[in-house]
Amino acid sequence: MNTKDEKQLVELLRKLEPGFYPLEIFIEFARLNVLSIIEFVPLRMNGDEVEVLLIKRSSDDVLFAGELHTPGTVIRPGDNEANSYLAFDRILKDELQGAAFSDPHYVGSILHKSRRGSEHAQVYWIEPKGETAIGEWYSVNHLPESFMHSQEKFVQQATASFLKQKRS
Repeated sequence: MNTKDEKQLVELLRKLEPGFYPLEIFIEFARLNVLSIIEFVPLRMNGDEVEVLLIKRSSDDVLFAGELHTPGTVIRPGDNEANSYLAFDRILKDELQGAAFSDPHYVGSILHKSRRGSEHAQVYWIEPKGETAIGEWYSVNHLPESFMHSQEKFVQQATASFLKQKRS
């Protein structure tokens, strides 16, 4: 990229408003930067076994078509406005379709790589309050092949934190 290209790019970027970007632009930003994300790992006990709720991505998802994942979102400018953490709301409303869960329990922060690029994840576990009508439950010890393997550390660390609380 030469100086003229750089100046043109800067002028075009100045036209963007902070917030939600068209997918093609978002993918390029993700490739070039570290994204801050929030991940909720829904966990429950089934007898002596811990299970995780995984949701299937759309078959037309550009990067993760048909793969199973934990619910999460990219933090957007403005997500902390008006004393409401909108990223949490977005996960609960959009990905978990309003199902009832416990308050999020902070697990930790994980820097990892996905096909989208580098991500700095704040990981939380949540527990269902009753039945859920979205996704499927899987043993944390036998995750399916179609699981997004870049999220394995999320599940492992959330499970350790979940079990620690259950034992205390």
